Amino acid sequence: MEFEFEQPLRLLLIIPALLLVGLFLRTKVQLTKRERNVIVSLRSLIVLLLVFALSLPNLVFSTDNIHTVFIVDRSNSMNNENAEMTAFIREAVTAKHADDSFAIVSVGMDATIERMLSEESNFSSEWSTVNPDYTNLESGLQIAASLLAKEKSGRIVLLSDGNETIGDALQQASIVREHGVTIDVVPIYQASTKDVSLQEFDVPRHMFKGEQASLFLAIDSTEETETTIRILLNNEAIVQEKVQLKQGTNSFHFTYPITKNGMQRFRAEVLTEGDLIPENNQLAALTVVSGTPRVLFVEGDPKKTDRLSEALLSTGVDVKRITANLLPTELNGYLQYESIIFSNVSGTRIADKQMELIEKAVHDFGVGFIMTGGENSFALGGYKDTSIEKVLPVEMEIKSEEELPSLGLVFVIDRSGSMMGNRLELAKEAAARSVELLQIGDTVGVIAFDDQTWQIVDTAAITKIKDVTEKILGITAGGGTNIYPGLADAYDQLTPLELQRKHIILLTDGQSPENGNYQALIEAGKEEDQITLSTVAIGFDADHYLLEQLAEYGAGRFYPVYDETTIPSILARETMLTTRTYIEDQPFYPNVLNTTEWTTHFKSGVPQLNAYIATTPKGRATSILTSEKEDPVLSRWQYGLGKTVAWTSDIEGVWSGQWAAWENWSSLWNDIVAWTFPANIQEPFEIAQKREGTTSILTFTTEDNQSRPLEATIVNEQGQVVDSNIRMTAPGKYEVTFAGQEGMHFVQLTDLQQTPVFQTGITVAYPDEYRMQPTNKEFLVGLANVGEGEALEVAADAFRPLTERPVSRQSLVKWFILLAFLLFFIEVAIRRFGVPRLSRIFSKADQDDRSVVKPIAKIPVINRQVKAKNLQQEERKSVSKFQLSQKELDKAQIVEKDKGKIKLVDSKVSRNNQKSSSQATMQRLLEAKKRGQR
Repeated sequence: MEFEFEQPLRLLLIIPALLLVGLFLRTKVQLTKRERNVIVSLRSLIVLLLVFALSLPNLVFSTDNIHTVFIVDRSNSMNNENAEMTAFIREAVTAKHADDSFAIVSVGMDATIERMLSEESNFSSEWSTVNPDYTNLESGLQIAASLLAKEKSGRIVLLSDGNETIGDALQQASIVREHGVTIDVVPIYQASTKDVSLQEFDVPRHMFKGEQASLFLAIDSTEETETTIRILLNNEAIVQEKVQLKQGTNSFHFTYPITKNGMQRFRAEVLTEGDLIPENNQLAALTVVSGTPRVLFVEGDPKKTDRLSEALLSTGVDVKRITANLLPTELNGYLQYESIIFSNVSGTRIADKQMELIEKAVHDFGVGFIMTGGENSFALGGYKDTSIEKVLPVEMEIKSEEELPSLGLVFVIDRSGSMMGNRLELAKEAAARSVELLQIGDTVGVIAFDDQTWQIVDTAAITKIKDVTEKILGITAGGGTNIYPGLADAYDQLTPLELQRKHIILLTDGQSPENGNYQALIEAGKEEDQITLSTVAIGFDADHYLLEQLAEYGAGRFYPVYDETTIPSILARETMLTTRTYIEDQPFYPNVLNTTEWTTHFKSGVPQLNAYIATTPKGRATSILTSEKEDPVLSRWQYGLGKTVAWTSDIEGVWSGQWAAWENWSSLWNDIVAWTFPANIQEPFEIAQKREGTTSILTFTTEDNQSRPLEATIVNEQGQVVDSNIRMTAPGKYEVTFAGQEGMHFVQLTDLQQTPVFQTGITVAYPDEYRMQPTNKEFLVGLANVGEGEALEVAADAFRPLTERPVSRQSLVKWFILLAFLLFFIEVAIRRFGVPRLSRIFSKADQDDRSVVKPIAKIPVINRQVKAKNLQQEERKSVSKFQLSQKELDKAQIVEKDKGKIKLVDSKVSRNNQKSSSQATMQRLLEAKKRGQR
């Protein structure tokens, strides 16, 4: 047994502690010499005990027990070797002694404890779930060392192929060894598998339109085989070729002419029969192509003549016309264009995700955006509270002081079992958002139905909008589908109300039995009470034919919904159409505000405008043309890095009237579209890319050695902003780091004034875990050398004796602290009550002993002693009586009257007589005692 301190340097605290005790000795505390010495001794001992406790004292006992922690590499590169590693551990455990203990730790991207240290030999091979995309041996060593921290000795056995992708296991091994733990390794060799992996795919980062793109691929194969190489440009196949691969690395080169400008995305794939690792079969690359500006023209009705796109084509602008259902679903699909135009496009046909991608393209990458008017645009298109509204220089809400018509709106919502999940959640959210568009005093009701009806919100005037929305959000799903009773209840509740507008919105995803006369119900409500009806059919299973007929009977609108995320836009559109009149259809001549370069087109006057959609300008927006009511007709503003424009009339000539035939129409729109194009932001940056674990590092270098600070924005393909850091490592050299998942990422560099400087796209390849790599025995042996262990070949060696004898430790900290507290309380008692004299204690003890063991004397002597004792008692009684009378005398007061005044005479004048009397009494007692002894 030995004694040790875990923190011996803390013993130096004794020096300042004893100095404090010395200062106490110099204080002028009123203590006797004996009390001072005792207190100083106690305080010194208390301080020593506390310092010892802080130094973590232990009793150390030697032991022969072995503590072993197995680390199991469960990354994807070891996916097929779990059985082999489990068998090794079981074989090792059978060779351990009964008192030996072991633990198991699994390693992937992070480490997790599968089994704590225990002497039990049985263990389960049902491992926990770890992220297998990375190998973090450093984390495994940290966890294993923590399990052995109490013993301060033991062994770690690592079972792995040694291909570390995160962390620094060698550095951690040296730290573990300093704590008395050795590290053994067991190299695991992977079974031969067929794998073809795409190791490299290079495309020039910047090109010009018409150039031949040079496409280079490097492919690794574990054996000779045939594979198909496929290369896609913006999801369209441009190369598909079968090739023969040899074992090892194979290189291929292709060229392809670039005919489009903007950001162009290439993706390469290798398709091989029998390939066991599909994760490493594709890579992507991105190039920025300069050339003729491209515009994405989204039209609401392709059958109508579009004069704007024709005008743009006449100027040489590359225009791509599509409908809303063909809008891209990835960010790169919008970054190929300099500007995007929505021509009378309904928001009910665009998913929220697509709107968010457009907002990111405008705000973070400078793509322009223009919205033109029509009956399906702005507020009428359901863009209220969407990402598109954020982009535009106008708000959909009309801030008018005109008296609004009285309104009654009832939502009839399907809550059947088929609506369970995202459909019902979106329907509830949409209804709640629509209620928030209403005003206090508007009438609203909510009826849910399955195979019966449920009144969620009574049809009445709104007093508290929040109360209504909370009730709507509380709807749950269940039951069948029966539309008619719920619809009939809605008509019954709206019929008796005296309101200027009454509207019902029916939303369902199923089919209903025809148990009522829908036509009679709806037409009666429309003719007699002016109740209108719109219907929303969710999914392919809904009865589209029936719902379209119901909307036609009710003079409303029918919405077929195949993307459930459009439900909020649909209900918002219906609510806004019902609550307000957004179309201003009184012909007028717009007012021209001399605020921009576009006003030169209006020097000769402006044509008459027939109609427009009422909106409200945003605070920083610039209005170029306004109506007689000062509503914006043509306005613009800067949104992030992008520029956007709102034209609230149409471009087809129905609303814009004479404008479509105006001589300056084409030139005006050319200027408007050109204004939205992003500036030339490509500075000559060289880009280098590397990856360290989960962190990607981009280095941007330019010949311009100016030291100007830049900011970086990184967005992934889904339009999500990725956290990143940028720092200037040298003049003209910048390093950007981010932790992004695999796939395309778009990078935008701006200066502190948010002026675009550079933009590009990079690809984060699949993790290194999926690259074909043999077992790294050299690394594992080096790890064992640092940990002063071995590369094991026999499983039983995992419990062989350690070179340093294991020890167990028992902490003494709590005992030192308890003793210090005990001494502290003794010290407090001494300062309070003083130090008892030992002589008094001993003399009293002696007297007590003599009274017990005194020998029996002769009777005469006893009689004399009794008489003397009785005499002493009588004397004491007389003294006590005398003292009592003296006390009463001390308290007495003599009152004298002298010339009408009261004089008090203190009885203390008689104390001298009292003192002499007391002395005489004591003398008599002494003499009586002497007589008794004789």
